[in-house]
Amino acid sequence: MKIYDIIKGRRKAVISISKYGFFPEHNYYNYLYLQGKGKKGFFFDFGEGKGLIAFHNQKNSTWRIINGIFAPSGERLKVLLDFIDWAFREKGSKRIFAELPEELKTDAFRKLRGSYRLNTNYLLHWPVYNLEKLDEKLAGKKWKKLRNINNRFCKSFRIAIKDPRKVSREVLKGILLRWTRRRYPRDRANYGYYTNLIGENFKGLDVIRAVSLDGEVCAFSGGWAVPNSKTFYSGVGIFDYKHKDLGDFVNLDDLLYLKRLGYRHVDLGGSEESLLNFKKKFGPEKIHKTYVFSISPKN
Repeated sequence: MKIYDIIKGRRKAVISISKYGFFPEHNYYNYLYLQGKGKKGFFFDFGEGKGLIAFHNQKNSTWRIINGIFAPSGERLKVLLDFIDWAFREKGSKRIFAELPEELKTDAFRKLRGSYRLNTNYLLHWPVYNLEKLDEKLAGKKWKKLRNINNRFCKSFRIAIKDPRKVSREVLKGILLRWTRRRYPRDRANYGYYTNLIGENFKGLDVIRAVSLDGEVCAFSGGWAVPNSKTFYSGVGIFDYKHKDLGDFVNLDDLLYLKRLGYRHVDLGGSEESLLNFKKKFGPEKIHKTYVFSISPKN
C-alpha cells in the first residue's frame, strides 16, 4: 500500500475511480472539495488500480472515509480492512469514522465486531429516479402539485438558465449563505465544500446550471455521471429560499433537463428522513442507504 497526498496522487486517484468507481460520490473533485480545516485528504494505492480515499484530522488523530473505496465488489471489504489495520496498528489512530453503502457496512460489522468497538451514528437515504417515468408534460393527478408549481413560476417570472461559471462568485456565495442559514446542521457543515466548489469554478462537474428569475440568479445546481453506470448524480442543489416552492421548481427543472440530455436515472443524494420527504415528491423508483458509523479499538 502506497500513500499519496490527494493532490499529488491525483493521477492515480482518477485512474482508480475511473476503473472501479460505482457510487454517486465517486468523483475526484468531489473528494478534493471535501478538504478543509482539520480534514486533509489522502489516496491509498493498493495496486492494480484499487484504492481508497480517506481524510485525516491530525489534531485528534482520526480518519474519515466517505464512500471512498474503489475496487472490484468482491475486494472492497479487504481494502477497507487493510486500511483499518494500518490506521490502528501502524499509525496509532484513535478512531475511524466511515460512511458506507448498506451491504458493505453489514459485511464490515460482521468482520470487525469481535475486535473493535462499533457505533452507528445515523443513516442516509439516497433516492433514485427513473427519468423514463417522468412525464415532461406533468399530466395527470400524480404530477398535479408539481405541475401547478411549475406553471406558477413560468407565468410569474422571466426565467433564464445561465452558466454558473459566468455568474459572479459574490452572487453565488450570497445564495449559498442564504441557503445555509435555512438548512439543518449537517447541511451547514458542508458550507466549506460549496465554497471550494465555487472557488474552483465548478471543475469536475459534467452538468451545471444557474436559475435566474426576472434577472436575479437565485439558485445553482450540478452533478456528474456516476462511473461505470448509467446514473447521473445530482449532488449540488443550492437555492436562496426567496420564493415559495423554489426548491421544488429548481429540482423539477433539473430532472426535466437531464431527461432531455438522455440520462435514464438520477440520484438526488443522501438525506436524513426529513429531507427525504421533500425528495419523495418527485417519485423515486428506489431508495438505497448508507450508514455513518465509528470504529475504535476495544482497549
